[in-house]
Amino acid sequence: MCIPTTTARHRALRRFSRRRLLGALGGAGAGLLLAACSGGEDEPGVTVDVPGDDDPAEEPMAEAAAQAEGADDEAQSAAEEESPGLEAEPLIWVEPREVQQGAAFIVASDAPGAGFASVAFGGQILSMQREGSRFYAILGIDALAPVGPIPLIISIADGAGDPAVQRETLIAVRDSEWQTEVVQLDEENRSLLDPNVTRQDTETRGPFLRSRSSDRFWHDIFDPPAAGVITSGYGLLRSYNYRPPSEYHAGVDFAGAVGDTIVAPSGGVVLWGGQTQRRGNGLIVDHGAGVTSGYYHLSDFAVTPGQVVQPGQFLARMGATGLATGPHLHWEIVVQGVTVNPVQWIRTLGFPSPTQEFDPLDALPARLEIPG
Repeated sequence: MCIPTTTARHRALRRFSRRRLLGALGGAGAGLLLAACSGGEDEPGVTVDVPGDDDPAEEPMAEAAAQAEGADDEAQSAAEEESPGLEAEPLIWVEPREVQQGAAFIVASDAPGAGFASVAFGGQILSMQREGSRFYAILGIDALAPVGPIPLIISIADGAGDPAVQRETLIAVRDSEWQTEVVQLDEENRSLLDPNVTRQDTETRGPFLRSRSSDRFWHDIFDPPAAGVITSGYGLLRSYNYRPPSEYHAGVDFAGAVGDTIVAPSGGVVLWGGQTQRRGNGLIVDHGAGVTSGYYHLSDFAVTPGQVVQPGQFLARMGATGLATGPHLHWEIVVQGVTVNPVQWIRTLGFPSPTQEFDPLDALPARLEIPG
């Protein structure tokens, strides 16, 4: 995400470069002649000529510096008139500050008068969703993410797109202590562990899992997509036929019979419906705000890409296609491209709701203004 270029930004850059240069070089006592150069849409440049010790340019230098300072003051006043600024000091929350491996968390800010906000985390810079004066982003921690602190930076710009506030903090990733699950596979299923099969599955589904709609279609906790009990949890380290674990379980499995009904746990738009060798027949639904859900090992499905679905709407029927030891639904929740524990999304406790009321006392205390 890039911050838009504005006239006020150009003036601020001119003001910064001239003043810094005058301040840095003027203190050295050398004779300087500064000439501001500009043209078209290019940024202004500054040329510097350093005369000899007996050069009579010192007096004109002082006069030029004074004129440049006066022009700077005028530019600053014009920039301040053009930039609306923020209506109030923004409040920023990160909830929770301690996050388990495989969990989602929320970054939110109430920032009246702000034009947009972004968050830098995990090697990405993401634009935060906006609803009224609240900006937010739902982020996820991978099940195998290193335990310890991870930096996070929130940046807020005013209505003109000029940087206004930046705050930095750390979140603590806690160990989820995943257990190992042994899965017995027959020869046909063992062939689906081939790296080429896994790569084909990732390449087919990956672009849809990173999709990010500008709308949010979910408004409350999700409903379970199937009526059966959960037989295998998220994060379990998978040992196939007692071999050392090579991967973790990226979702939860619901038990059932071939043909059992699978419904939409929340509102969304169907992104993908297709088949891979590894996951069999599957669907991916975009719920908005960087959240998608996946449904795999289906016998068949009843929706098509681009179709809007409502909570509880019939999506598909349970099956045993792909790598499966019996009929079940493998359900995944993906946040900004990271698979997280779906159980967090069907329970009130820990649900990352963008509309929740935050305590002002829990807002980030540190304040770092971006210099003008």
